[in-house]
Amino acid sequence: MVVREALEAGVQMIDVFVAAEDRDAMALKEDCQERGAAVLEVGENVLRAVADTATPQGVVAVAEIPPFELTDLPPAADLVLVLAEVRDPGNAGTLVRSAAAAGAGCVIFSEGSVDPFGPKTVRASSGAVFKIPIARSAPLGATLLRLKEQGFTTVGAEGHAAKVVYDVDLRGRSALVLGNEAHGLPREVSASLDDLASIPLEPAVESLNVATAGSIFLFEAVRQRRLSSAPHG
Repeated sequence: MVVREALEAGVQMIDVFVAAEDRDAMALKEDCQERGAAVLEVGENVLRAVADTATPQGVVAVAEIPPFELTDLPPAADLVLVLAEVRDPGNAGTLVRSAAAAGAGCVIFSEGSVDPFGPKTVRASSGAVFKIPIARSAPLGATLLRLKEQGFTTVGAEGHAAKVVYDVDLRGRSALVLGNEAHGLPREVSASLDDLASIPLEPAVESLNVATAGSIFLFEAVRQRRLSSAPHG
C-alpha cells in the first residue's frame, strides 16, 4: 500500500481518509494519527469521491511533498537519472522505481515532465517516489551544467547513437538522461551531453519504451560497478 510506503519513508501526512469497512486501511489509522495526521473514517462512496481512481485501495492521503534540490545531493552520490520532458506517469513511475532499485542518488524531472508526485506516477512507482530524492520542474540546461560542474559525465539514451550502452564507461559519476516518449532528446540537449548511447535491437524492433530503456541503462551502470569492484585472481 502506497500510504504505508510513504509512512515508512518518513513522509508527513496531513489528511488521511480511510474506509471503515477496509481492515488493512484501518490498520494504518493509528500510525497516521501518531504522525500528527488528521484521520477521518469514511464510507466507500465518500472515498471514491475524494480519490482519482474507480477502485481506491481503502485509503486516500494528502501529504507534504519531500523537498529536494540538486544542491542537496550528497557527495557520495555517483549515479543520477534525468528525465527530459518524460510525460507519461506510468513510464515516469517505473523509472523512479528502477532508479531506487539501482541505488541512484536522485531522479531529476525537468520542466515539461509529468508531476512525479501526481497520483498516477506515485502508484506506478509502487511508492518508490518516497524512497529516493526527487527534484521536479528543474531547468534542463542549467541542471546538466550543474551536474557537469559536480563531476558527472552526462550520457543520453539515443536510439540511433553509434555507440551502444555496453561500451560506455558508467563506473564513475554518471548522469543518465532520457528524453520524451515521442520525440526523444531535444537536439540542443543531445549536443550538450558528454556521450550518447543506444541499445542494440533486432532489426524488426524499432525502439524500446523509455521506461524499459532507462532501466537497462541504470542496471548496466550497476553491472559495470559490480564487476569493477569484484576481487580478481
